Parts: sequence; C-alpha cells; structure tokens
Amino acid sequence: MSLSSDCLGIPELRGLIRRLPRVFLAHVPTPLDYAARLSRHLGVRLYIKRDDATGLGLGGNKVRQLEFTLGEAVRRGADCIVQGAAEQSNHCRQAAAAAARLGLDCYLVLSGDARGGSRQGNRLLDELFGARIERVETDMGQGIQEAKKAVAQRLLAEGRRPYLIAPPDSLGLGAVAFVDAFLELMEQAREQEVSLQHLFVCSCGATGGGLILANRCLATGLRIRCVSPILWEWPTDQRLAEAANTAARVLGLDTRVTPSEVDYTNAFVGPGYGIPSSEGCEAMSLAARQEGIVLDPIYTAKAFAALAAAVRSGEVPPGSTVLFWHTGGSPALFAFPDSVGA
Repeated sequence: MSLSSDCLGIPELRGLIRRLPRVFLAHVPTPLDYAARLSRHLGVRLYIKRDDATGLGLGGNKVRQLEFTLGEAVRRGADCIVQGAAEQSNHCRQAAAAAARLGLDCYLVLSGDARGGSRQGNRLLDELFGARIERVETDMGQGIQEAKKAVAQRLLAEGRRPYLIAPPDSLGLGAVAFVDAFLELMEQAREQEVSLQHLFVCSCGATGGGLILANRCLATGLRIRCVSPILWEWPTDQRLAEAANTAARVLGLDTRVTPSEVDYTNAFVGPGYGIPSSEGCEAMSLAARQEGIVLDPIYTAKAFAALAAAVRSGEVPPGSTVLFWHTGGSPALFAFPDSVGA
C-alpha cells in the first residue's frame, strides 16, 4: 500500500527511512554554515551545507548514498562490491573507503577522463583504500554499466558474492539518502531560524532526486536548482524525476514528480564532463579566497558558478536566502593543478 505524501512530516518520513537496511558511515549532521564574506560579495544571504565534511574517505555526499546501497549489500551477504565511473570519480573513491570500513573487497571499473592514467586525486585514494582497479575505454553511460556488470558476473562465476552498485537500486536508494539529508537540513534551518528560498546543488541523479522528493513531501516552497556536470544520453530532467519517483516507490509513497517540475540547468557543463570550465575555476577561486572553502573543478565549482550567475543576473533577487549544497569532491582538485588561478 502506498502512502500519501499529503499527511507526512519529518517524523513520518524518518519512520519510513528507518525501515530500510543501512550502515552508518557518515559524520552527520554536516554543518550548515553562514558564509558572511560571500554573502556580502554576492548580495544575498548565503548558507553552505557542508557535505564535504561527511568524514569517511575525505568526505563527500556519496557517503550518504553508500549508507543505503551498502546496507542492502550487507543484508544480502555480499563479500565484495563493484562500482565504476570516470577515473576521478568521487563515488568510486568513497565506495572504496566504505568497503574498507565494512571489510568488503572493492572492485572499481574506471573509464578514462581528462586526467586518465594520472595517479593523483581520487585515483590515488582508490589505491590507498585497497580497491582492485580495472581500467576500460568506454562511455560514462550504458558502456560503463555493462563493464561493471561483466566484472560482477565474473566474480560470481569465481564463487564470490558481489553486490553491483547500479541503477535502478542505486538510483532509488541514493535518492532516499537525500530525502534523509533534506530532513536534516530542515531541522537545522529551523534551529538556526533560517527561511531558505533557493537551493543550488550539483546533481543529475540521486542527490537531486532525493532533495526534490523530500521538498515536495514537506511542501516547503524552496526552489531547488540542480546543476548538471555532464550531458548524459538521456534527458537530465527525466533522470532527476526518475530518481525522485524510484525513491518514492522504495519508501512506499504515492508521490510522483514529472520532468516538467524539475528545475535544472545543463548550461555550466563547460567543455565537457571531467574538464574544468573557466566559469567554474573563477567560482572555485572566489569561494577559496572569500571563505577558505575548497571546491573541485568538475562538480561543485560548476554548481557554484551557476549560483553566482543566477544572483548576478537578478534571477535570484538581491537579499534572497540561498543555500549551496557542497557535495564534496575536493581530492579531485589535485589532479587538475592548472585549474588553480594565480
């Protein structure tokens, strides 16, 4: 039986989340910080949700998602996990760290990106955490999913018990993690007496989908803009709606999000996925020099560039209360030293 979101508040949503298998890996709640100097510079009241401070494996938002995907892996009795993405993937780095914490072997299928073959940043940390790495030359869409599936099938044939981190399970469970994270944010905002109006986050999948679903359930009126770091082979708005709706089904909710309801932008991808952009590098320097906060050139810098552009254009009016969700990723910066301005 599905539940109507019309009668749900924070306690009810937390109750639904508690029914799911979970391992506890993240340092939460992460801070909700007021950025005084950036606020003065931009002319808004800017808060930053510090998911770069989740702790495990140098932090990042994917630790939240791994609490649920690896909770399911443990429930199934897995002895190893399989994940894959680009070589500077934050998710892969955090998956390797989480597997080490849980005593699981980690197999990573990594596709070449702008820093292919460089033992820096996330790629170096993958090795430090003990991941078994297989490098492939394939696209970041269906190609990488097929390569991951092949590794999982091989491990199964060898007598292992692999858990494959892949859609639709990873999409739905990852989005549930950000329903939970949104509840955390709302509690912090209430405690600090902050009324948020706009939220910017780097996402084209589970993170944004979970935030969108929770926002709908709680009817906060908060405007959430998802800033995509990549142009997938499928439409971004459909993917975000799919993440929200898959999470709703996992939780037993009747809520459904349509692509037309998703506020997103692909305008800040820049030269391409995994490649720094001039706008992103400018935003990265601004955050560092105004607040001492480190963004990364592939994800968070591009999302912050979108926030700054929306403020400067007047789309976000002066004096608005704005949240930037810092999803982490700072280790990748060390693979792109040329992105740091003089």
